[in-house]
Amino acid sequence: MAYSIFYFLKTLKESGKKQFKLAGLLFFMIPASCTLPEAPPDNVTLPEAPPDNVTSPYISQVFEYAYAPGQHAALAKSDEAAVDFTGKPENVVYLGGFGGYITAGFDHNVENREGYDFEIYALGVDGEPGVVFVMNDDNGDGIPNETWYELTGSESGNSVRNYRICYRKAVSDNANITWTDNQGNSGELISGYNGKYSSSWWWSETAADSVVFTGTKLPEAYENIGLDGNQYWQLKAGMFQWGYADNPKGTDYDKSAFSNKFDISDAVDGAGKAAGLTSIRFIKIQSAVLQQAGWLNEISPELRGVKDLHY
Repeated sequence: MAYSIFYFLKTLKESGKKQFKLAGLLFFMIPASCTLPEAPPDNVTLPEAPPDNVTSPYISQVFEYAYAPGQHAALAKSDEAAVDFTGKPENVVYLGGFGGYITAGFDHNVENREGYDFEIYALGVDGEPGVVFVMNDDNGDGIPNETWYELTGSESGNSVRNYRICYRKAVSDNANITWTDNQGNSGELISGYNGKYSSSWWWSETAADSVVFTGTKLPEAYENIGLDGNQYWQLKAGMFQWGYADNPKGTDYDKSAFSNKFDISDAVDGAGKAAGLTSIRFIKIQSAVLQQAGWLNEISPELRGVKDLHY
């Protein structure tokens, strides 16, 4: 959604660029030797443990970022997202419409303890629910290349898993982006505010004329309760009570931090069974609602970062 008062959050941090991988690029690492060193002699002084400030409770690295068609396409920059999503929650990362996502990681494992384990910061304006996935680093290579586990939420029973959508670029500036999905549906993205056509919603970093996203699709989040042809959109009552990012109506929402809190114990595998994770290292947040809510336009999470609550 467009809220110009928050655009000042787009300024870059005064820091170096983080290591970043765009969609489609691969990392390769050579595993270190598994030979254990001999114990040091008694007269050798061991190095001191690293100071506490070597690690951070916040995200330390962004691995992948993909913006799905939406009204903030001009503001979505992969190099900025690589910086803005790390460290303290100061800037905004836009995910766009259904399917847009960001994959990031901590520089340490987040333990699964009793209660909430981490929180995801957003703008705290209106709910635009995003589904959260987590992954551990069992092979220890520091790369999110293992199994993703979805965190369940209040709408898990009403969601569509493995939903696949293909967006197609508008044929001209005076046309709309169209889409088809794996459920036999099709449609077009229609701008309801600040522009007659959705052609400008195509992300400049999507080089092809079409792009495919796969994820969990949540039910439509908003309803228009306006009278006499007027538009007054609001989150549907009783829905999205917990388990989603950018969800200020949730019972897991912290009004002082503008964040939703999450429990690693809610992670499930592809069959919906409890994953039993003792910790996680990586997190993926994905835009999960396919809806054009009038002048609000697409329902698209706007995030500011993630924090380990046990650090």
